[in-house]
Amino acid sequence: MRYKLTFEYDGTHFSGWQKQPDTRTVEGVIEEAFSTLYQQEIDLIGQGRTDAGVHARGQVAHADLPDKYPTSRILHAMRGLLPEDAALLDATVVSPDFHARFDASSRKYCYSVISHPSPLHRHVAWFVAKEPDPIILKELAEIISGEHDFVNFCIPSGEPYATTVCNITQSRWVLKGNSLIYEIEGSRFLRHMVRRLVGGMMQAATGATEVKEFSELLTGKEAPKKAHTAPAQGLVLESVKYISS
Repeated sequence: MRYKLTFEYDGTHFSGWQKQPDTRTVEGVIEEAFSTLYQQEIDLIGQGRTDAGVHARGQVAHADLPDKYPTSRILHAMRGLLPEDAALLDATVVSPDFHARFDASSRKYCYSVISHPSPLHRHVAWFVAKEPDPIILKELAEIISGEHDFVNFCIPSGEPYATTVCNITQSRWVLKGNSLIYEIEGSRFLRHMVRRLVGGMMQAATGATEVKEFSELLTGKEAPKKAHTAPAQGLVLESVKYISS
């Protein structure tokens, strides 16, 4: 039976989502937990990857599981089998042709920035010592919306015919308590894309670069120097949407 699986994890002590030999990854520990439960090898297909240090509140994957346990039993068992920095939030039986990656219609990410040192937030936010200009942040977030070539805000995949064009449906900064949160949603994202968008905006908003430099990076013409990359710990994959959901 094919299951749509939703996970939350703290990426601090993971080397990213994708399974790799001799290193601790989210996909690796989840597959190990499922394989222990079913006493056979279980393959997990994620909707996409997250980098080392990046967190998720709603990472989605699918897996073909033996028709052996009810959903309630799976959820209960995974509480004991998964480490404390990863959790299975939901498991739903779906059609056999459901694909976590190819059927996704959009993804949403959030990035947290704080302007004061906070030991309690050091693993989930980026501390920026200089207060950013909120007007500049708002202006830059607005121009990101729509379809753009993000070649200057990513690490290209290197695959033949791969495109760096993405359609962004939401891009905004919001103030929550003492944190500035950047919220972005789009049909697809490229490697390091959100972190470079945040890094570029913060540099412009703190006066490290000119606003026009950021705008020029969005023209699609590849620049000699790409946007600054914000650190991984402030980034969270919030949710993944599907046409059928």
